[in-house]
Amino acid sequence: MEFFIPLLLFLFTFNTSPAWATNLRTAHFKEIVCNQCQQWCENADLMVTTGSIRVGKAGPPGIRGVPGPEGPLGGPGDIGPPGAVGPVGPTGPQGEINMTLIEQIVDRRIKEVLQMFPVISCDDATLESAFARNDSGGVFKFYIPAVGIKSVYCDVTDDGGNWTVFQRRMNGNIDFYRGWNDYVNGFGDLQGDMWMGLEALHQMTKEGNMELKIKMITRKGIYLVAKYCAQITMGSAISSKALHLNFDVFRNFRIGPRSDNYRLHVSGSSGNASVRNRLVHYHDNRQFTTKDADHDDAWSVNCASECEGGWWYWNCGYTNLNGNFNKTGGNGFWWYYDHASVLLRFSEMKFRKRS
Repeated sequence: MEFFIPLLLFLFTFNTSPAWATNLRTAHFKEIVCNQCQQWCENADLMVTTGSIRVGKAGPPGIRGVPGPEGPLGGPGDIGPPGAVGPVGPTGPQGEINMTLIEQIVDRRIKEVLQMFPVISCDDATLESAFARNDSGGVFKFYIPAVGIKSVYCDVTDDGGNWTVFQRRMNGNIDFYRGWNDYVNGFGDLQGDMWMGLEALHQMTKEGNMELKIKMITRKGIYLVAKYCAQITMGSAISSKALHLNFDVFRNFRIGPRSDNYRLHVSGSSGNASVRNRLVHYHDNRQFTTKDADHDDAWSVNCASECEGGWWYWNCGYTNLNGNFNKTGGNGFWWYYDHASVLLRFSEMKFRKRS
């Protein structure tokens, strides 16, 4: 501001002067301006014409500045669009069929269906629905609680049918001198020699209201029996004909749980007194014994080992329906009948709901 006020007064004073005065003012103005701002006047061509100032041409370009510091790292870019689906690869070789897996899938599906329509007895089995025949009935698959899917033989003809067969001896093709697990789970051919299994037997009879029927056919000849199976001695034959010991059913029958070693509960028969007494008096309320699980009342021996079978032995008892089919001694297949041991060639044990 201090610079421009004198300048304006100077210009106003000499604005209307003659030409010689103009030249004098120009020189005087240049001296004043350059004295005030020498650096601005260098290389400048100043002219004062009627109070105006014309600046000279621009100087050369300045020197390029030093590059600034590197900027911060940018954020991740947007995800691009998915690529195109590749071509289908070649077909691999055909794998082997896993029959075990197929059976598991089928059994699981059968279980699902049977759980919708639970059947745990032969009550609904009919001759027309039997898909495997053995003169008297057929094999059915049931869903049994705590056991699962299990094949069971139903007798649909004897005395009105609805019998569940859990023991049969008819040809000696199956070895019955087995351990505990086999007798718990079952073994054999459902249409031949067989044992259904103690766990299934317990599950199907535990509610009570069941009746038991035993059918036996003897061989020719009857032999004497002593206390232990191994001590049975063969006596003179008192009959040359086979006997059919087919009698009235036991009205009360059930099998206890595994925790009680599948104890036998049987009573109420009005049939053959000799057969009834041998089962009820000496085997009722006894636990099941096998060669590797001794639960009998004989303190000096394992009755299953003595008699070569598995049974509700007492001391050791008067029945051996699971003994050796092909032996004739105490470890054979027999039933104590009418004061003697009767060798057998057929037996069948079955139960149903009591009417």
